[in-house]
Amino acid sequence: MNTATEPQRAWWRSGRGRLAAGLGALAVIEAAAALWAAREPIDEGDWAALASAIEARGDDAPVLLATAWLGPSARMHVPAIAELDALTLPDLHGVPRFHVVGLGAAWSDALEAARQGAAAPRALETTTIGPFSWTRYEGDGARVLTTLTRDTAGLAARTDAGPCRGRERLRCDEGEIAPRIVEVDYQPRRCLGLSLRDGTTVTLQWSAAQLGHRLRGHVGMGDYNARLRNDAPVDVRVRVDGVLVRHATVSDAQGWWPFELATTPGRARVELEVVAGLSGSWSGRNYDGTPHRTVCVELRALEDPR
Repeated sequence: MNTATEPQRAWWRSGRGRLAAGLGALAVIEAAAALWAAREPIDEGDWAALASAIEARGDDAPVLLATAWLGPSARMHVPAIAELDALTLPDLHGVPRFHVVGLGAAWSDALEAARQGAAAPRALETTTIGPFSWTRYEGDGARVLTTLTRDTAGLAARTDAGPCRGRERLRCDEGEIAPRIVEVDYQPRRCLGLSLRDGTTVTLQWSAAQLGHRLRGHVGMGDYNARLRNDAPVDVRVRVDGVLVRHATVSDAQGWWPFELATTPGRARVELEVVAGLSGSWSGRNYDGTPHRTVCVELRALEDPR
């Protein structure tokens, strides 16, 4: 039976009651956090046991974290967690197997976000090592045929001024194109970095790419300060055998922007056209058009399970 008086109900409706309830809930959360901080620390023996078990895992599948704040310590103590292939995964599409380490957690919101629509992975086995849980997963069954943006040997690039020159690092009149590890949306991303002057149209072409059932990629902008300024967006066009199959305008706010296209298995000419807007910076005196922002692109050909 509700015994609250009308003044009490009015006080609650006024918002002050809801604020008090919110503060009470916050106090409970802070108390729980204080108890968690006062727990027994993870000792060197725990880390050594985890590192030894992971080293003997019997495969080279990436080792990911379900408990994000463990990151700095985990990377210092467990070499597999610090491997670039694990740190710079573009998403979980085409990852056949992987491992997840956590403190009482086998999954997380960050890992769910990294799934990006891939089929839910299947947990095969969970092992407890001291305070850690280690879960082995089977991925979506897709296979990466090739990562086009790592295959710079098969890449030709041109800009408004003509062809770019070089092998791994392509030099263009307006800047350069090279494999990079770029911070995008607070995560390291391995990609082809485009550092070009304002408004430059660059066309990346793979003349005989081996395609599967899907062409999947991402576009993102590096440089934290550039994102704070909300610099101009990037225009992206994808063509397969001369046919435009995707056109999008990508802004800083979209973070690590994914795209995916259905493809016919076999060899095809793939083109990725990117037009970067403002990439320079304003000083107290004038505008400096020298590229300070890197556009980060990655592109993979995926074969789905039969």
